[in-house]
Amino acid sequence: MKVLKVFKIVLCLILINSFLFACSDTDDDIYAYRFFKNKQLNIISSDEMHIKFGEVKEGNNLVFEYEFSTEGEINVIDDEYTEFIHFEIDKNVEEFNFKDEELSTINLVLSKRCFCFFGNDENKKAEPTGIINGKKISENEWNITMEIIFYGDEKRFIQGIFRLKD
Repeated sequence: MKVLKVFKIVLCLILINSFLFACSDTDDDIYAYRFFKNKQLNIISSDEMHIKFGEVKEGNNLVFEYEFSTEGEINVIDDEYTEFIHFEIDKNVEEFNFKDEELSTINLVLSKRCFCFFGNDENKKAEPTGIINGKKISENEWNITMEIIFYGDEKRFIQGIFRLKD
């Protein structure tokens, strides 16, 4: 078991400069891939910080939500961390491919919940770049791949089956 934990940490260190979503040495990490029907996504921003937040509200589209959450280390206070990636597409679309400037049309946003400082850094106010593609599998499932850079330097690679959340 200890060998597996060391392997996981070494793998994370090797991948740190490539598209990496999250590495943790805890077994309590939670990954969720879901989407909502008849919703819209509002982006909330502030002049005091660079980070933005996605707010899912009633609407006429599909909103996709990816969540990563970890409780952190057992003996460390306030190291819990959660992040969300949200975006919105037209409810009639069955396949999509958005790249770079097109990402602004889907309200793509990375949000974080943690005891972190998100100062008003002009370098971090960059629009997301990269690619998102998806294909509808059924009324309740989508296969989606994202390779995105948020806030100028935060790389994420996500691939999964997003399931309808009621």
